[in-house]
Amino acid sequence: MPAKPFVKRPPRPPWNKRVAVGQMSPLTAAQAALIRAKLTAEQKMRDLALFNTALDTMLRASDLLPLRVRQVTDHRGRVVEEFPIRQRKTGRSHVVALSRETRDSLAAWIAASRKGPGAYLWTSIGNRKTGVYLTREQYANLVKRWVSYADLNWKRYSTHSMRRSKSAAIYQATKDLAACQHLLGHKNIGSTAHYLGMDQRRALSLAKKIRI
Repeated sequence: MPAKPFVKRPPRPPWNKRVAVGQMSPLTAAQAALIRAKLTAEQKMRDLALFNTALDTMLRASDLLPLRVRQVTDHRGRVVEEFPIRQRKTGRSHVVALSRETRDSLAAWIAASRKGPGAYLWTSIGNRKTGVYLTREQYANLVKRWVSYADLNWKRYSTHSMRRSKSAAIYQATKDLAACQHLLGHKNIGSTAHYLGMDQRRALSLAKKIRI
């Protein structure tokens, strides 16, 4: 049987074409407050609940987006202060906490959308009953819209910004890297330091202080 002729395939486009890469900026408390105020004024209940939950839980998109109502509520339908989740990336069990503000926004969204215990929390506004949760791309587009409310450059923010914001604030306030490791669900503390940009920040701080 004759050998098949060699056909040179065209090169694949780079995975990061048209994608902002590098360390994404976290939101500050003031910036988050501006975004919350805008979402509240526009009565975007789903977006407000998702925004608050993303910041509080610091979950990866792969764990945040498939959340169901029963995971964040008790047997009486009340939103809980803490709930466990098994991380898809690591397979490890992890517990996350919800603030009062986040619990209130979640309760309001669940009631307004009339979602049952088995329903996904985050569905498209026009497709609440399809059983399909938001895609990572849809979530990323929402983040871009949210940061624009605070007059921020969307190229410097992504879904990772939502995950990093509270952990970065906690580290700045406490310098407790081990606590941040636990909250982010990282396997080792080195990953946490890299994720929060600790080495980079330390180097930049030194560069600003030293003159030659």
